[in-house]
Amino acid sequence: MGLGQHDLMWSGYLRSGFRASLAFVAACAIGGCVSQPSYSRWLTPEMLEELQLQQEYSDFLVARYAGLVGDSASAATFYGRAFANTPEDSELLELAAFATMAAGDMAGAIRIARAADATVAVDAPSAQVALVIDDIARGRTKEAQARLSNPGVGIYNADLRGALGAWLAAQTDIEEALAIVEWITPPGGMRGDRDVLRALVLMEAKLDAEALTMFERARGLAVSAPDVVFSLGAQLAASRGETERARDLLAGVRGAAASAVLADLAAGKKFARPELDAKRGAALVIHVVSANGRTRLHPETNLMRQAAALHLDPDLAPARLMQAEALEGQDRPDEALAALRLVKAGSPWRADALIQQAEMLGRIDRGAEGIALADEAATSARRDIKARAADVYRFNDAYPQAVALYDRIVAEDAAAGAADWRVLFARATARNAAGDWPGAEADLLAAIALEPDQPELLNSLGYNWVDRGERVEEGMALVQRAVAARPDLGHIVDSYGWAHFKLGHYDQAIPYLERAAEILPTDAEVVDHLGDAYWAAGRQKEARYSWAAALRLKPDAQRETSLKEKLASGPAASASASLAASP
Repeated sequence: MGLGQHDLMWSGYLRSGFRASLAFVAACAIGGCVSQPSYSRWLTPEMLEELQLQQEYSDFLVARYAGLVGDSASAATFYGRAFANTPEDSELLELAAFATMAAGDMAGAIRIARAADATVAVDAPSAQVALVIDDIARGRTKEAQARLSNPGVGIYNADLRGALGAWLAAQTDIEEALAIVEWITPPGGMRGDRDVLRALVLMEAKLDAEALTMFERARGLAVSAPDVVFSLGAQLAASRGETERARDLLAGVRGAAASAVLADLAAGKKFARPELDAKRGAALVIHVVSANGRTRLHPETNLMRQAAALHLDPDLAPARLMQAEALEGQDRPDEALAALRLVKAGSPWRADALIQQAEMLGRIDRGAEGIALADEAATSARRDIKARAADVYRFNDAYPQAVALYDRIVAEDAAAGAADWRVLFARATARNAAGDWPGAEADLLAAIALEPDQPELLNSLGYNWVDRGERVEEGMALVQRAVAARPDLGHIVDSYGWAHFKLGHYDQAIPYLERAAEILPTDAEVVDHLGDAYWAAGRQKEARYSWAAALRLKPDAQRETSLKEKLASGPAASASASLAASP
């Protein structure tokens, strides 16, 4: 298309009134999707003037696009600009406030909401939430309560509105607080959260016996943040000298806070009654009602909620951990790592912060840094932290370190009269990767003795037997059981197809390997297997296509070399058919 055709096209757009299309060009120019010099070659002064008139809409479009692709920080910037140009638009204020909170910037959202005209802000739910948080932070609980009574806070924030309303009411009127809790619908089916809120408001009213009853009732129900919640209840019980009651509240609860309280109980430490001021209590309430799985599936909502909690209590480490999780979900790993580094050295959650950093570093190809943090985390007495540290070693190919740490966990389990098939399975994977198949095989057999019908175990042992040409018929039977139990898991379907391939059953192998590649299209090993089966069945063009696709998926070095060799000259002569006669 020539330059004159460009001019004709844009003149036609202007004459036809396609302002949205023009605004999209402005959005691209501002957002950088096309370099500005390329536009200046053919935009006339009149067109540029029209673009300037569309600044407000272009800001909106850039913000909208940024939100759609999960770039909350850019969305916040451009929605903020759009609202600044149209300060009477409550919908733009809502978008700007929500995007700013979803980017984790509660202070920025508060500034936007405070600067807006009150008659505009009253119709923007996210702005109202920001103002409520600011009121609580400044000790203006009556103003916060008044805002929460406004339906303008929005249905989307109903759980937050109810929980904070109950907590603030408990400062002066326990009956009103309990009445508010009654109409709260627990988020995500977490019915125990209502009893937790009852316990918190009863604690605030110094009705400790009643509060403990509510904590105990919640123990039999689903709760969003069990570690934080029941550790608080246990501390309350222990402060009253009821140590057995405290231990009962923590029975089966895993986490940093529970471990710390149990250690203090074992050491005979005396507990002071836990106290929550209005700000810290509000932060805890926000975290409790926002820690459920439904909220965590949405990084923007999760980040908005944790930003609110951390604005009120910067030392609330569990909220910091969830903030980092949400930031990573927005593809902001550097900010997530920075958030985790804010968890203080003396915090019970320090080990969680270290291991979460280690896991994250492995996911962004900074495994050596992750291993160093895993070394520090592995000194924790907590079994779950040690298991996660061992996993970090394994995922980053530090197999000797992984096996050594799994050995410690297995020995400690045995000393406690317990055994865990998951740890045995993980150690088997590490041993196999390190070249110790006999040790891996022993672990898999021991794990299957504990969990005879676990598809992952059956698949792993069966696949390895078939792939190695050992106990082929037994291996095939194990993989068949695994695929019958989990036909939706791509790696298990791949194992079954590969077992058929190794036995020379190419026509039977291909449908399973094709299905596995449909389920796991980005797994180089699965796509490579399909190519091998196509080749063996005489479908050479399809084989080369699959191998080329597998090569684009960035396989490990050994598979990369193999794929290049197969693309150049085909695979080496296969002995797979002979496996049918293996013992």
